Amino acid sequence: MDRFSNYPVYHTIYETFELVERFYDPTFKKQLAVAQLRAGLVYELATSLVLPLSCQDYAEALRSYATGIYDLANKHKTQLEMYRVSFDSLFSAVSNFTKEAADFNYRLSQLDQNDSMALRSTNDQLMLLERAFIDPLGLPGRPFYRHIIFAPSRHNKYAGVAFPGIYDALFDIDSKRDQHKAWEEVKKQISIATFTVEAAAGTLKDVI
Repeated sequence: MDRFSNYPVYHTIYETFELVERFYDPTFKKQLAVAQLRAGLVYELATSLVLPLSCQDYAEALRSYATGIYDLANKHKTQLEMYRVSFDSLFSAVSNFTKEAADFNYRLSQLDQNDSMALRSTNDQLMLLERAFIDPLGLPGRPFYRHIIFAPSRHNKYAGVAFPGIYDALFDIDSKRDQHKAWEEVKKQISIATFTVEAAAGTLKDVI
């Protein structure tokens, strides 16, 4: 099994209902478990007074993703210096987001759950947080993908990448004929990501 990344009939014409019924899950217990899990998540979202979303988890993820994309870019250290490409603004934005997330989380811990207006305001902020990561223009060449933090890789539709705009700009960049233009695109995508993270941080500010 170690020789294969997944089972051989994955995404073939042989991956059918009959295959599941006869071999994978004859009792449909696995199907039932997945359905129950999803129903449980929907129920929790629908019945929670405060949306069960953690902006601090988001902050930790952003720190990890920013470090990861910087490490990827730093494999081209000479070009970063030559074309003056800096990730400082992105790290600063992530730092601001982390601070606002911590402040928001503290206010959340003090929230009076009998105050309907405070509940509404808090839930609105949590909803706006995710929307803040959406770019109406979409990713370069892929306007149907609009999330600045998460998207499938342009070069591998089965693999998700963080900061996809920056990742795609860096992909195979050494082979680009116009290196100046290629690195200007990297800088542009860093700017877009920075603006987006700062905007998301703004949705978490105290509104009272």
